[in-house]
Amino acid sequence: MESRTPPATKRKLFILPGSKTVRILVLIALLTAAAWLLRVPMLRAMGRFLITEDPSVQVDAVFVLGGSVKDRGVEAARVFQQGLGTRFVFTGAPVPTALDALGIDSTEAACTRNSAVEAGLPLELTTVMNVGTSTFEEAEALLAYAKSQQWDTVMVLTSCFHLRRTGRVFRQTFNKAGIAVLLHGAPSTEYDEARWWESEQGLIMVNNEYVKLVYYLLKY
Repeated sequence: MESRTPPATKRKLFILPGSKTVRILVLIALLTAAAWLLRVPMLRAMGRFLITEDPSVQVDAVFVLGGSVKDRGVEAARVFQQGLGTRFVFTGAPVPTALDALGIDSTEAACTRNSAVEAGLPLELTTVMNVGTSTFEEAEALLAYAKSQQWDTVMVLTSCFHLRRTGRVFRQTFNKAGIAVLLHGAPSTEYDEARWWESEQGLIMVNNEYVKLVYYLLKY
């Protein structure tokens, strides 16, 4: 009789992760832990990158841009009280949504000026320009006005997190005309710039500003 070799028994093989896979998983875990531990310094650095404020010196005029009506108006009055400027120009063509809903036709420029006057800025030192729906439009309008007044040095006042983008837009146009631009930030009353990620308003502001930075770099 022929002897038959019994068929080989099929065995299930369990493939254990190799050392390379283990190293990758450990690296991912370490990076995740490091990011969590360093989250506060990294988030704070993201905010600081946007704030490019210049030393405060006396200027020919202060340009207060539209938006954040209360914060920028109060800061304009503070700038006046510090003796840094004697002419204040307010811009911003849009009508704030809340006022528009009430049928009140008052632009951002007018509202910010009113806020500044209430905070102590003399009315006779102010000028309202109902122009500008963007930082670029405001820069163009204010450059023409600065030339007409023969100003050499101006301060641009806006929200702290807007300073980097605003500085790039204004200096691009003003420096060509020989007009020096200094940046000044108005602190927010809705969130703490040093801990912006703890507030919904702060999160929205920083997120939007980084998006706008990219947009302005590509468009202008």
